[in-house]
Amino acid sequence: MSKVQSKRRFKWMLLAMALLLWPVLVGLGFWQLDRAKQKSQLLESWHRPASQIHTLAALDLVLFSSIESQGEFDRQRWLLLDNRIRAGKVGYEVVALFYPQEAATPVLVNLGWIQANQDRRIYPEVVLPEGTVTVSGRLTEPSKLLVLAESSSQQGWPRRLQRLEISRLEQQLGLKLMPWVIRPDDPVIENLDLSWKPTVMQPEKHQAYALQWFVMAVVLMGLIVWNLHKLRNGEVDV
Repeated sequence: MSKVQSKRRFKWMLLAMALLLWPVLVGLGFWQLDRAKQKSQLLESWHRPASQIHTLAALDLVLFSSIESQGEFDRQRWLLLDNRIRAGKVGYEVVALFYPQEAATPVLVNLGWIQANQDRRIYPEVVLPEGTVTVSGRLTEPSKLLVLAESSSQQGWPRRLQRLEISRLEQQLGLKLMPWVIRPDDPVIENLDLSWKPTVMQPEKHQAYALQWFVMAVVLMGLIVWNLHKLRNGEVDV
């Protein structure tokens, strides 16, 4: 095989690979657009004014349902969700166990964010309210963050976790939990930060990523057409 033939064969192989890559880039662009649409719908549902206030005994509870419930907090057992960032600062989200009066099953309440001490051995001071408390807020799902490992050697309370896993918590607590986490509208504990968004990545970010994938696909297609033209004209030099 001559040197010219080798170059032509190599370029055809590169073009074949490029043609296989092009639909992948386009597919990634449309996937990001679909993610942007999903995030927009999620944020729209979150910001939509409540048409009805439910109790935790209602049978038609769905994501972001507005609820109001009276009950008591477990003041001895509560959780710290680790590595939560607010304004560039590392902290915890404080999650407490709430026993509603209208239901036999307790539910988790995310009371908000608190800054962590630089010394990881020092936990923040949190005092849960005594007696009957009214909690008003929205229902959310437990966090689905991916973690590589979760320490199982912790003893005592509060317990530091990377994410909420209902089944695992039920085993640790020895009781059944509702599959929800309440995000209060108003502070239950004054020094905790309630600012929270149902999605970390905004729709605009997904749209920007989609644009990048589409631009790459257009550039790649331009290179494919240009190189095909050169090959058909017998030009093998790049």
